[in-house]
Amino acid sequence: MDRKKWLSLGVGFLVTLLCVGWLAYEVEWQKLQIQMARVDWRWCVLAVGLYLSGHLFRGIRCAWILRPHKQIPWFEATQVVWIGYATNNVLPARLGELVRAYVLARREKLSKGLAISTLLVERILDGLAIVGILVVTAFWAPTDPWIRRIGWFAGVLFVGAMSVMLMARLARGMFERWLAWGAAHLPHAIGEKAEGFGHRLLDGTACLRGDRYMVGVLWLSVLIWLVEGAMFFVLLPAFGLPMSLMTAYLAMSITNLGVLLPSTPGHVGTFHFCCTKALLLAGAITVSNQSVGVGYALVLHALQYIPVTLIGFWSLYHYGFNLRTIWHVEDSSSNATPATSPSSSIAR
Repeated sequence: MDRKKWLSLGVGFLVTLLCVGWLAYEVEWQKLQIQMARVDWRWCVLAVGLYLSGHLFRGIRCAWILRPHKQIPWFEATQVVWIGYATNNVLPARLGELVRAYVLARREKLSKGLAISTLLVERILDGLAIVGILVVTAFWAPTDPWIRRIGWFAGVLFVGAMSVMLMARLARGMFERWLAWGAAHLPHAIGEKAEGFGHRLLDGTACLRGDRYMVGVLWLSVLIWLVEGAMFFVLLPAFGLPMSLMTAYLAMSITNLGVLLPSTPGHVGTFHFCCTKALLLAGAITVSNQSVGVGYALVLHALQYIPVTLIGFWSLYHYGFNLRTIWHVEDSSSNATPATSPSSSIAR
């Protein structure tokens, strides 16, 4: 890895240590052990089923996004999605995104630039869906000032990002002129990367044509995160917490936005901290029983991490790749790296 990636890795470990240290200071370990012993694991089976069904929808969306360029079976697209998640869970600096693009390009005989650009569009659509759900949830939630502030901020972000997406698709010429103007007023290295990022966004938005596939891609993006929120929802009673859609979707939104912070592979620490604090904000737990929230976050993270990692690596070897290939993918994709970094963080 180059110097920037080592710096990113170092910052990630520091953020993880801070999050873990904060939770370790606040949690009562004896209460946590008692809570873990009382978990109703039957709800966990349903939670895993919901999480994996969400990945099937991700595979369908991936196939539809690629449809203007090449038609691929939805299950093969799902396996590529699993590979990205699995390798992101074990590799530093979110290199799993590059692994996914590399496998997709090699497997389907696509250019690496196209594989990166379609991945970029997926991440932007994910971000828009999460922020949109957060806006609705925040104004449905109790009148907590922090939740209201988060809702307003998320709303502004949602409108801004959606405006950029629509401009990129509907007014490409204007978008390219603004992109060139903005890049010219930045330092050369930054401007060049920003312009490259913008052109990759334009390439990826080919799926957003005014037909049923555009509507399908947009609705699937919302459905994916509604299903993931349902996973948060069905796990609440496993810890004796009241089943509240507001709590579940607020926790899902804040947790997934929180893992944008640099962290270790698999978002260890940041996931648990953001999930616990989201439950606290929603009123599902109190300061005196945060052990319940930490236990909930630990089990939820494990249910997301373990199944998709196992399935993803099975898919990777099924496609004829191995760990040595993964470690060398960074060098083979170095030219594409700048385009993945701005929004690749929402792939847990």
